[in-house]
Amino acid sequence: MRISNFLPTSRLLLAAGSIVFLLGILACDQSGGGGSAVIQAGKFTIVDTRTDQGDTATAKKNAENALIKYPDLDGMVGLWAYNIPQCLEALKDAGREGEVKLVSFDEDELTLQGIKDGHIHGTVVQQPYEFGYQSIVHLKAIHDGQPKELPASKEVTVPTKIIKADTVDAFWAQLKDLRAAGDAAKKAAPAEGDVKFAFVPNAPDPFWSYAAAGCAKAAADLGVVCDFRTPHDGSSGEQNKIMENIVQSGDYKGISISPLDPANQSSAINTVAAAMPLICNDSDAPESDRLFYIGTDNYLAGREAGKLLKEVMPEGGKIMIFVGKLDVLNAQQRRQGVIDELAGKPE
Repeated sequence: MRISNFLPTSRLLLAAGSIVFLLGILACDQSGGGGSAVIQAGKFTIVDTRTDQGDTATAKKNAENALIKYPDLDGMVGLWAYNIPQCLEALKDAGREGEVKLVSFDEDELTLQGIKDGHIHGTVVQQPYEFGYQSIVHLKAIHDGQPKELPASKEVTVPTKIIKADTVDAFWAQLKDLRAAGDAAKKAAPAEGDVKFAFVPNAPDPFWSYAAAGCAKAAADLGVVCDFRTPHDGSSGEQNKIMENIVQSGDYKGISISPLDPANQSSAINTVAAAMPLICNDSDAPESDRLFYIGTDNYLAGREAGKLLKEVMPEGGKIMIFVGKLDVLNAQQRRQGVIDELAGKPE
């Protein structure tokens, strides 16, 4: 063959590079940051699950991209507190609030206001105040040699609540009372003492302010010290460093943690658990040496979110799931609960 039948080398490289670039875009678009295939669940088509790694700007961008890619999207469900508020902002920017049905998790104030305004159908709220309060109560009982009786599952379940337009005002008022109680308790709780516990959440999110209030109230009630240690970059590496510092200090008698990456944090958790009582809250690490878990039954909570979707979308439709990370157990369980509920699987 003649050389003229071939593209010049530079053009071949450019073409190959373009193909790789396009394939990369398609791969990212298909994964949506979450890596899920389309799922048919009863009358509902779950077109994707999008993750944002805990970044609210990415969460909003995910919602914006979803509205562009799926202009006929019927519903959105967010599994972490900030997801649906960001979806609502994206809908407002597009002038489409009210067109897409929204179901949320937790009690972000933007979510509560969205329910009041009629833009969000409802939210499945946990009780993070109880995560904090019960963690300190249990750790103190263990320290005193009088541990409380536990279920065989080693899971202390804190019930969820469903908040919709008819209950949002009363619930919001209750939240303000809890924060006020926490603020008052901080002044009453001892700043120093021989019995000191640590509570380590997973991120600097307003959700955890209620857990901090619960910790402060329990510390005041029991006369102990509670150190609330937040990983400011929201990473498992920083959580591990916090735990390492807690052990090295020799000042603490126990710790409650919401692990960000349970599968890869087992070694770090086990090291701490060998030195002091360690329990998990909010998200469990059941394969580790933690003593037990305090928090939501996240699978059943996911089913509650699915029920809200079925309630507001009785004919079904296309929906998308949004969450911070899918390597966290609570996210996995909530997502599966939503899917199973929409598919009509028995509980």
